Amino acid sequence: MVKIFNILGMLLGSVFLLAVLPGWTAQDRGMTGAVQGVFLEEIPDWQARWELARLLSYTERYAESEIQYRKVLKERPDQLEAKIELARVLFWKGDTDEAEKVFSSIPTKDLTPEARLEMAEIYLARNQYVAAADIYLDHLVKNPGDHRTRFKLAQVLSWKGDYDASLNQYQIILDELPSDVQVRRRYAQVLVWAERFDEAIIELERTLED
Repeated sequence: MVKIFNILGMLLGSVFLLAVLPGWTAQDRGMTGAVQGVFLEEIPDWQARWELARLLSYTERYAESEIQYRKVLKERPDQLEAKIELARVLFWKGDTDEAEKVFSSIPTKDLTPEARLEMAEIYLARNQYVAAADIYLDHLVKNPGDHRTRFKLAQVLSWKGDYDASLNQYQIILDELPSDVQVRRRYAQVLVWAERFDEAIIELERTLED
């Protein structure tokens, strides 16, 4: 142990001597250039603020995150990604009206698929089932294997009373995932709402062990 401390002491002493040796300047050690931005690309204030806004959202400090995002967009209104992230934070914050307002200000062609699905969630929170269903349908045309989105679509269709369409979506999922008990039970539930009781009985029995 003593030997280890002696070695550490020698190393620290060497570093100290290098720092104070006459003629051994910071520039010689390659530090001044980095500090002055010669070797490091300068990070502008708006970009640092954007990263701060993201970090605040990751830690669920949504109100503070919103403030930082708005400052970023005041300086850089062309940053569509920052605007999408602001809308997402507003949604997480529970301000669905303002989130929809921000999303609606972005041209549809500029929205990422993920952002479009988040917009559908906002419509659901406001009971705007037709608008949400349209987004899900459009997404599934390009991503037919996205069972999670298809499940949401099936739910939305059932909530707006379109039982046949809902059952068709559930059936597509069950064709791919026949052993998914929870999906089959939701399917049976819609059969009940459609007053197709005999079919609902069969489906529920299939989800239960003897």
